[in-house]
Amino acid sequence: MTAFTAPKAAVLDWLKLLAAETEVYFPQALGNASFEFARVSANSDLRLEDWDSQTPRAEFRASANPVPPGKILSPPRETLFRYRKNADGGFEFTPVLATEERTLAGVRPCDLKAIGLMDKVNAQPPADPYYLTRRQHTAIVAHDCLQPCDEHCFCEASGSLYTRDGADVFLTPTEDGLLVECLSERGEALVAAAGFAPCDDPGALKAAAEAHRTQPFGRQFAAPLEQVFATVAEAWDSPAWGEHVSRCFSCGSCNLVCPTCYCFDVHDDIDLADPDAGERYRTADGCMLNDFGEVAGGHNFRPDGAARQRHRVKRKFQYLSKSLGEGSWCVGCGRCGHQCTVDIDIFDIVNDLLGEAGVGA
Repeated sequence: MTAFTAPKAAVLDWLKLLAAETEVYFPQALGNASFEFARVSANSDLRLEDWDSQTPRAEFRASANPVPPGKILSPPRETLFRYRKNADGGFEFTPVLATEERTLAGVRPCDLKAIGLMDKVNAQPPADPYYLTRRQHTAIVAHDCLQPCDEHCFCEASGSLYTRDGADVFLTPTEDGLLVECLSERGEALVAAAGFAPCDDPGALKAAAEAHRTQPFGRQFAAPLEQVFATVAEAWDSPAWGEHVSRCFSCGSCNLVCPTCYCFDVHDDIDLADPDAGERYRTADGCMLNDFGEVAGGHNFRPDGAARQRHRVKRKFQYLSKSLGEGSWCVGCGRCGHQCTVDIDIFDIVNDLLGEAGVGA
């Protein structure tokens, strides 16, 4: 695949040109204190941090964008199909599939890893046509991290920092701008008309970037990731579950901002103005909510917050890793700890489990 070099301003102008033809999403300010992957327009204020900055612009940090870019592929509320009763008394169903072309740009490695994990989940039988249709029509322009997002980051420890799979175009900061690598045919097509200068030696620029990367990168677990998996698997009656959940409001914020949480609930909405018509839709759900484990008859399989916390952590570091592979299903973005009202952090829970087991430093 081909590689190019370009000034930062030229890359941002290229994204605006793409946005004139299709949907493009890039981190942008949301009010005065938050940021989001918002749709790019000709007037959008797009920024990239400097090569030598140890405090990158806040809006370009993964954890400063509370809603991950992958949630554009899995909206918090999504219509699945519409229905109407016909003259014969039967029902006609019309699926709602999003086939618009879009590009997610500025996607950091942790979020790129998360999207890859969601690709695998949604391809499992029975495959989810709603997610997969969106994914089929979505290009990804990813961007490397040379310094941690903030004090919550632990992407290297969780194994997501060096993710490249799934990106169509990958951007690496250089002293003079950006290295632009096309990693797929779709990426080649996206960059074809950009007018970037060809790069004959991308390896040298990537080596320079690697030498410039902060070491150690972000927070580190007290033991290697394989030991984390083993320790979490053995921890069932740990007091850590109750200690960390004692101040939890069960608000579900950690689930809603997690790029690898994908549970949902399904609802039917009847049109009151036309009782013969309506729609079925799904909404995001989360295992930390009080009623998540409640079933018909009112029984709740996890009424206790500690049990819900244990389930959440084991999903990320045991259950999904064992059933679907791919290593850690926590990508270390730090969003859950960053957004939690009472500072409950999955990183701290794991390190406490390691400490109880006498593992690590």
